[in-house]
Amino acid sequence: MKSLRFECPIENFPGFRADAVTNDTIFEVKVEAKDARRLRTALMDLARVAAVDKVRRVLLVLEEPIITESRLKEEWNGAASVLRPELFARLSMVIHRSGNWTGIPVPPDPSELSMLDEILRHEHSQRPASSTRSSEAHHEILRILIHQWLLGKGPLAVSSLMEISGTSHPTVSRSLERFDHYLKRHSDRSVELRIFPREEWARLLAVSDDVRGTVKYADRSGQARSPESLLRRLRQLQRQDIAIGGVLGAKHYQPSLDLVGNPRLDLSIHCGRKAVDLSFVERLDPALEKTTRRDESPTLVIHAIQRAESLFQRSEDSLPWADPVECLLDLHEARLESQALEFVNSFPATKGRLP
Repeated sequence: MKSLRFECPIENFPGFRADAVTNDTIFEVKVEAKDARRLRTALMDLARVAAVDKVRRVLLVLEEPIITESRLKEEWNGAASVLRPELFARLSMVIHRSGNWTGIPVPPDPSELSMLDEILRHEHSQRPASSTRSSEAHHEILRILIHQWLLGKGPLAVSSLMEISGTSHPTVSRSLERFDHYLKRHSDRSVELRIFPREEWARLLAVSDDVRGTVKYADRSGQARSPESLLRRLRQLQRQDIAIGGVLGAKHYQPSLDLVGNPRLDLSIHCGRKAVDLSFVERLDPALEKTTRRDESPTLVIHAIQRAESLFQRSEDSLPWADPVECLLDLHEARLESQALEFVNSFPATKGRLP
């Protein structure tokens, strides 16, 4: 069997990590893909990978896709019509359904099947347990609804909630039933918050660290870098999957906030269902060490965004901004309670009246 390496960055493609690589192939895995638009985006991204890695072929692995075979072929042919032939020639798609492997345009070589099985085993080992996903899904739906409400974006269709959260229709429906007291339901079956969901928000705050997979770093060298210095180094990495939150993010959305100083740098990293790779922290400052001590003030705090869409706001200076709900959670977590209240009250949706 060829030597496999998992979750590897691709040279000259900042922010992209292949699920697996060998000397001659780059693998990207999609589990239970159910959105043709996302499949299209994945194919375009892999074509970009092929453009920067001009040697290896690029293989999209679909595990139990919730998309018909005919639609998969339609998307494949659509990609063929717009991609340069020399790039498209190095792309392939393999599908694993009910224990059987098929492929587009051709099935995988029998010699590759054991390696593909190993890649899927690794992928499943990195995914959160389904029971955990189910128990935490309502927190994800809640954050999406509050994001929509704070920014005045109006109602969301259930299908949009499914796409953004990456959860199923039954999961979204159960969450909406739980939040029904706070919801306005429309005749087209879209929903939106009518008021701020105080009790549910309080429950989220109580488990925020666990829900967001928060990891804290402190400097024990006695020469800690400032959050601004860490941020300058982070910008050099040009990672689009890492966004700025906390005090800096809050001031981005509401520049007039009374937030003096910046005690720490809060970052949100979009990982979807993959394990969070924190190896970049050493490049920011090798002296940083993980800490769980409550009496130790962290210099850097990282939160995982596991939903399908990050909701990051793009920025002109290379790093995106975490969405305002994540920034609000960051302020609460940093015990900046009065500033958190000022921040949430600064959005038109609240009319400045949240007690």
